Amino acid sequence: MLFCSGGLVVKNSSHELLTNGQTVTADLYSRMGKCTTGTASKEPALVNRKGVRLHDRSRISCRWPEYNTMTWLETLCHPPYSSDFAPSDYHLFHSLDNHLHVKSFPNEADVRQALMDFFVSHTPEFYRKEIEHLETSWQKGLDADGDYFED
Repeated sequence: MLFCSGGLVVKNSSHELLTNGQTVTADLYSRMGKCTTGTASKEPALVNRKGVRLHDRSRISCRWPEYNTMTWLETLCHPPYSSDFAPSDYHLFHSLDNHLHVKSFPNEADVRQALMDFFVSHTPEFYRKEIEHLETSWQKGLDADGDYFED
């Protein structure tokens, strides 16, 4: 699933959500890159800017041979000495957590449907605000230079 400040860019593909136990691999990144090439007519702004890949570790493991060929992604590394500030702190995930709070799902298909319902139900304004919040929070983390801060 790819989204930008204008909302969802790629949806209804078979690779939207990882299966249980599946991990992100170079092959998955490669398939995501192929998805972005088809979005030029839908989101022309994406053609002029690389996608951003967030990592929650200071050092990125480059074991995959395909890693260096992923030039369509700009890597935004985790700020040093900020182990409590991870991409999972991204405000979008707090909204998703609130959406799923106290809900019970009898099977994985219902979980997947609830996730898709959440992502497609939001307006471009929602995604714009969430991405701006991520940018602001990330900058606070960098400005703190390793010191504790509350977001």
